[in-house]
Amino acid sequence: MILIASSLLWRIDAHLITKGVVFSYSSLSAKAQDVTKSRKLKTEHLLQDFTVTLYLRHYWKDERLAFPSSTNKSMTFDGRLVKKIWVPDVFFVHSKRSFIHDTTTDNIMLRVFPDGHVLYSLRVTVTAACNMDFSRFPLDSQTCSLELESYAYTDEDLMLYWKNGDESLSTDDRISLSQFLIQKFHTTSRLAFYSSTGWYNRLYINFTLRRHIFFFLLQTYFPATLMVMLSWVSFWIDRRAVPARVSLGITTVLTMSTIITGVNASMPRVSYIKAVDIYLWVSFVFVFLSVLEYAAVNYLTTVQERRDRKVRERLREQSLPCTCGMSHTRTMMLDGMYSEADTDSLAGYTTAPMVPEEREKPGHMAGTLSVSSVSTTTAKKKGLRGLRIIPNTHAIDTYSRMIFPGSYIIFNLIYWSIKERNIQSADWNPVLRRSPDMTKSPVTKSEQLLRIDDHDFTMRPGFGGPAIPVGVDVQVESLDTISEVDMDFTMTLYLRHYWKDERLSFPSTNNQSMTFDSRLVRKIWVPDMFFVHSKRSFIHDTTTDNVMLRVYPDGNVLYSLRITVTSMCNMDLSRFPLDTQTCSLEIESYAYTDDDLMLYWKKGNDSLKTDDRISLSQFLIQKFHTTTKLAFYSSTGWYNRLYIHFTLRRHIFFFLLQTYFPATLMVMLSWVSFWIDRRAVPARVPLGITTVLTMSTIITGVNASMPRVSYIKAVDVYLWVSFVFVFLSVIEYAAVNYLTTVQERKERKLRDQLPCTCGISHPDPMIMNASYSDIDVNATGNYSMPETRNKQERTLAQLVFGDGQGRGPMKTSWGYMSMWIDTHAIDKYSRVIFPGAYTLFNIIYWSIYS
Repeated sequence: MILIASSLLWRIDAHLITKGVVFSYSSLSAKAQDVTKSRKLKTEHLLQDFTVTLYLRHYWKDERLAFPSSTNKSMTFDGRLVKKIWVPDVFFVHSKRSFIHDTTTDNIMLRVFPDGHVLYSLRVTVTAACNMDFSRFPLDSQTCSLELESYAYTDEDLMLYWKNGDESLSTDDRISLSQFLIQKFHTTSRLAFYSSTGWYNRLYINFTLRRHIFFFLLQTYFPATLMVMLSWVSFWIDRRAVPARVSLGITTVLTMSTIITGVNASMPRVSYIKAVDIYLWVSFVFVFLSVLEYAAVNYLTTVQERRDRKVRERLREQSLPCTCGMSHTRTMMLDGMYSEADTDSLAGYTTAPMVPEEREKPGHMAGTLSVSSVSTTTAKKKGLRGLRIIPNTHAIDTYSRMIFPGSYIIFNLIYWSIKERNIQSADWNPVLRRSPDMTKSPVTKSEQLLRIDDHDFTMRPGFGGPAIPVGVDVQVESLDTISEVDMDFTMTLYLRHYWKDERLSFPSTNNQSMTFDSRLVRKIWVPDMFFVHSKRSFIHDTTTDNVMLRVYPDGNVLYSLRITVTSMCNMDLSRFPLDTQTCSLEIESYAYTDDDLMLYWKKGNDSLKTDDRISLSQFLIQKFHTTTKLAFYSSTGWYNRLYIHFTLRRHIFFFLLQTYFPATLMVMLSWVSFWIDRRAVPARVPLGITTVLTMSTIITGVNASMPRVSYIKAVDVYLWVSFVFVFLSVIEYAAVNYLTTVQERKERKLRDQLPCTCGISHPDPMIMNASYSDIDVNATGNYSMPETRNKQERTLAQLVFGDGQGRGPMKTSWGYMSMWIDTHAIDKYSRVIFPGAYTLFNIIYWSIYS
C-alpha cells in the first residue's frame, strides 16, 4: 500500500507542534525486544564519572498525529520527521557529555499509531557525574545514578514516569566491567524543585558496582607485603655487614615509595585517607622502622665494643708479656659462611683478640689458626689452631625477628577483618505526580497566537527608547574540574534570563503561561549573552536542545539554557598547596551597550543557587557570591557585566600524605648515616645518594602537575629545604671521611718514626678495618695511631706474625695491634644539629603558611 505524504496525512502545519501535549511518560530499555544490542558501561576514577550507552524510548499520545487507517497499522519514520513535531525534551541531569549516535544516519526511530500513540526511540551515549566515596578503596562498592528530566516542562505540563516500574529497565546479559562486578540495576522516581521555574518529574537509573579485589591484591597488596617481608631479612644478616643491611633497607623503602606513588597517580586528590593508603603507609612504616632498627643496632654495637675494648686492654696489660722472639698467632673474628680471604673483602667485619675468658662464653665456636710466612700448604698441614667464629647477633635483632612479623600479622588480621559496608539500595518508588493544572486549554498555532509575523524580532524590545532591563539568575549544577596547569575551571549551570517583550503578549482568560522549546527561540529576540574569558562552552543538546522559553500573557519572558563552560581563572600559587583561590565567571551582552540593555542580577545574591551535591575532591567550596560592574571597550562603549565569584580552599591532606610526609621521611632517613660507623663507606655513601635521588624524584613529580610559574611556591620551599638537608648529610660524610683520612696520614707518619716495641710490655694500638686486606689498610688510611691508650673508640685486634716477618708492609716490630670503630666529632654534632634545625624549619614553615 502506498501512503500519501505524512505531513499532509497528519496535517502537521495545522497544529501547534512547538507546544506540548497534556502529559507524557517515558520508558528506558537497554535492549530492544526485536533487536539485540549490547549496552556499554565504563567508569572513570580520576574524573569521578561514568559513561553509558543506552536505548531511550518515550511513549505518549498526541491526538494531533492521529490518522485514519483501515488496517490499524503503525507508521515508522526516521529522525527527519522528528524536527517537525513535538517530542519530549528529556535531558540527563549532571551529565558532562552526551550525544545521539548518527552513523550511518541519526539513530532515531519514530513510530506513530492511528489513534495518535507515539513511540520515540534514540540511541544515546552519555557521560555523567558519579560522586564516589573512596574511603574503602579498593574494597569499596559504588552506587551511581543516571537522572532524566524534562528541561522545559514542569510536572503541570509533563508527567514523566517509568512505564512498567522496575521492568522498564532491562540490561544486556553481556554487560561486564573489568574492574567491577555489577550487582544491581533499579529505578526510582522523585520530584525536583527549582526556585525559578517550579517542580519537575525526575527519573533515576541506579546501579551498584562492587570492585574486584584481585587486581589490587596482585599489583598493590602482594608487592607491599613482599617488601615488608624482605625488610625482615635484615634481622638475620650479621650486624657487621653494614653495606648489605643498609642497602637492603634503602631498597625496600624506595620500592614502597614507588608503589604508593603508582597507586595514587590513578586516583583523584581526595581530602580523606583511603583503605589502600592505610595498608601501604603502615607497610611503609614497617619498612622504615627496619632501617631505624639497624641504625640502633649499629650504634649500640659500637657503644658495647668501646666497653669491651677497655676490658680487653686491661686483661692484656695484666697477662701478656713482651712478644719479641715469640711465635705469634693472629686471632680474628670471622663469620662461618666465609673463607679467610672472603673475610678480608667483607665490609663491616672487625678483628678482635681472643681473651681467655671469652673461650668460655656460650655461643662461641673456637679454633686456632697459625699464620706464618710459610706456604699455604704448610699452613694446612699444621692445621687450624686459632680460628674463632663468633655468631654476631644483637639482642635487638633477635627480638625484631619476632616482633616485626607478629605486629604485621596482627595488623593484617585487623585490616582484613573489618566488615565491608552494607549497601542498601532504595526501593522502587511509585509514580510521583501532582494534580495537573486543568485550567490550561489547547491553543492555536503559536506563531499566530504570538503574532510573530507581525513584528521585526531582529530589533530589541523598545528599540530607540530606554535600555531594556534583563534580569539574570543562575543555578550551578556542577563544578567539574579545576586545573592548575591550564589555569581554568569547568562549570555546568542553568542560565536564566528575564525580560518583557510586549510584542509577545497574548490574550488569556486564565493568565497562564505557555512553554516552548528551542525552535521558537530562533524566531524571536533573545539577549545575546556570552561568557567573558571563556575558553570553551556549549549548550547541551541531548536528547533535544536544553532550552526553555516560557511566555506570559503580559509579554514577560523566561528564557533558560543548560550550559557547560570552561573559563579562565588566574590562580596565585605562591602558597600552594596551602592556598585559597577565588575564580570568577563573567557574563556580558556582546552587542548591546548599557544604553540598550541593562543587565542585572534579578534577586541580588539570591539570584545564585547551587546544587547541594556540588563537591570537589581537591577543594572545599567556601563561598559563592555575585557582583555587578561596568566594562569599557574603547571601540564600542560601556557594557554591564555580571560576576559569579566562588572561593575554593585546597584540601591539604592529600599533599601531606603524598608530598610532605615522604619528603620528611627521606630527610629522617638521611640522618641514619650519622649513626653508622664512619668506616662503613659502602653503606653511608649509597644511603646519601639514594635519599638525594628520591628527593629529586619527589620534586619532579610535584612540579610535573603544576604550571611553570615565575615565582616560588610554598611546596617548593619545603621540598628544596628538605633537599638541602639531605644533600648536606652527604656533604657531612664527605667532610668526615676527608678529615679522617688526613688525620690518619699524619698518624701513620708518626708510627713510622717509632722504634721497635721489643721489651715493651704493652703493644701500641693500631686501627684496622676488616673491609680491606692488610695492604688495603695501609693504602686507604683506614687505621690510625691514637695518642693515648685511654681513647674511647677502639676495638682491639691482636695481630702477631711468626718467624719475624709480617705480611705486606707489616713488620715484626708491630706485635699487638688494635682496630678502631671511630665516631667523628662531626657525626656527633650532626645527630643533634640536623634534627634540631629541621624541626625549627618546620615550626617556622607551618606557622607562616598555615
